[in-house]
Amino acid sequence: MSNHVAHLAPKPKLWGSCRFSIAFCVFLASVQMAMLRDNLGIALLCMSKPVGNFTCEPNDATVIPTLPWIDQKKNCEFEWDSATRGRLLGSFMYGYISTTMAGGIISNNYGAKLPFMIAVYGNIIFHMLCPSAALIHTELFFACRFIQGMFVGLMAGPFFQLFSAWMSDDESSILLSFGFSGFSFGTILSYPMSGFLCGSNVHGFGGWSLIFYVPAIISISFIFYFHRYLYDVPDNHPKISPEEYTYLFQNVGVSQEPPVIPWLSIFTSLPFIAYMLCYSAFLWNVFTMMNLMPMYLQTMLGIQTSESGYLYCIPFILTFLMRNFNAITYPMVKDFSGLSHTACRKLYCCFGCIMVITSLLSIIFEENITKLHIMVAISINLALGDFAYSGGFFPTLLDLAPNYAGLLSGLSTFIAFLVACPSTLINSIIIKQNTREEWNTVLWIIVAMFIFIMCFYLIFGSASLQLWSIDKLEIPERGTFRTTLFNASRSMSVARPTHIF
Repeated sequence: MSNHVAHLAPKPKLWGSCRFSIAFCVFLASVQMAMLRDNLGIALLCMSKPVGNFTCEPNDATVIPTLPWIDQKKNCEFEWDSATRGRLLGSFMYGYISTTMAGGIISNNYGAKLPFMIAVYGNIIFHMLCPSAALIHTELFFACRFIQGMFVGLMAGPFFQLFSAWMSDDESSILLSFGFSGFSFGTILSYPMSGFLCGSNVHGFGGWSLIFYVPAIISISFIFYFHRYLYDVPDNHPKISPEEYTYLFQNVGVSQEPPVIPWLSIFTSLPFIAYMLCYSAFLWNVFTMMNLMPMYLQTMLGIQTSESGYLYCIPFILTFLMRNFNAITYPMVKDFSGLSHTACRKLYCCFGCIMVITSLLSIIFEENITKLHIMVAISINLALGDFAYSGGFFPTLLDLAPNYAGLLSGLSTFIAFLVACPSTLINSIIIKQNTREEWNTVLWIIVAMFIFIMCFYLIFGSASLQLWSIDKLEIPERGTFRTTLFNASRSMSVARPTHIF
C-alpha cells in the first residue's frame, strides 16, 4: 500500500461533507419521486364523481389551468369507476418496473448520474402533461403516467450505486435512512398539498390540475442542486477535500468483481431471495395504504377529500421521523446488544412485520371503526412497520454484494414492483361495493404476506458478504472505487463522465 494511505485517516465530519451532499441529492430525488407519484390518489378523488351516495366537493374557480384549446372539466366531472381508478393508479408502477433493470445496468456501466438526471427531467415533464392528457382521453392520461413511471424507474439503480461509492460501513445506516426518508417526506407534503389544491381558487384559477402543476414546479428547483453537487464517485468531485477522499479510499474500497456476472448464484441466493420477498410484501402494503386508504376514509368513514389529505399525512410524518430514528439508533442497539449484523437486521425486520400484522388485525376485528382508530392503525402500520424496512432488510443489499449494488438494486426493484404493482388493480377488483367484508379481504392478503416473509427472512435472511459477489479481496487503486461491470480497472473520471449533465 502506498505511503499516503498507509495509516488510517480520521473520519471527516459528515455535516457539510461531499458524502452528506450525495445523501441529500438522494433525499431530494426521493421527495420529488414521492410528490409526483403519490398525489394521484387524492387527485382521482378530486377529479372523479364520488362513489356511492357521497357528495362532490366542487371548486368555484372559473378556470381549471390546462392547455387553452382543450375542453375543460371542473372538479368531480370525470366519470371513472373503481376499476378505472385502480388501473390509472397502477399505470405509473407499470411503467416503473419496465425500466428498473435498465437503470441498474446503465448505472453499473456508466455511473449513476446519467440515468439519475434523465429520470429527474422526464418525471417532471410528463407529470406536467398529465392534466391536458386527462382532458383529451383517459387512455392518454394512462399513457402519460406510464411514461412518467418509465423515467422514474431509471432511478432505482442509481440510488444504491451512489451510496456504494460514497458510504462507509459505519455511516451506512445514517446515510441510507436519511436519503430514503425523502419518500416519507415527499408523501407528507403531497397529501395535504393535494387536498388544499383541490379546493383552491386564486383569482378564478384553481382546481384539480394544480395537484399536478405545483409539485412539478417545486421539483424543478431541485435540479439546480443536482447539477452542482451530484457526482458518481469521489474521483469526479472537484471540491472533495484530501481528508475526505483519503477516508473514502480506505473505507469504501471493495473486492474485485468476478469476470462473469454470476447470474445463477444471484437467483439461487437465499439471502437475496429473502430480500426480494420482503421488498415485494413491503411495497404491496405501502401501495395499498397509499393509494386505497384515502378511498377507505371516504367510503367507510365519510371523510371528504380536503380533510383526508391533511389526516393522511400524519402516518407519513411519523414514518419520516421513525426512519431517521432507526438510522441513529441502529448502531447503538447493535453495539449494546452484542448481536451480529445479521441477527440485528433480523430483529428489526421481525419487529416491523409484527407491527404491520397487528395494526391490520386491529382494523379487521374492530366492530366500530372510528377516525382515531383508523389513523392510529395506519400510523403503526407505516411508522413502526418501517423498522422492517429501514432497520431491517433494505440496507442489507450493500452488505450482500456491494460490487453489484446498482445491478441488484435494479433487479430487486424490478421483481418487487412486478409483484406489488398489480396490488392496486387486484384490490380495486375485490372492492366493488365498498363493504366491510371486501376491505377485510384486502387486509387479510397483506397479513398473510407478512407472516410468510417474517418467517422466511428469519430463517434465510443475511447481512453478510456473499462469496459469489467477489473474485478476490483487494484494496482498489485510486480511481477505481467501484470496478466496472466488465472488470476493467478504468479511471472513474473517464469511465463515468460528468460533463453530460
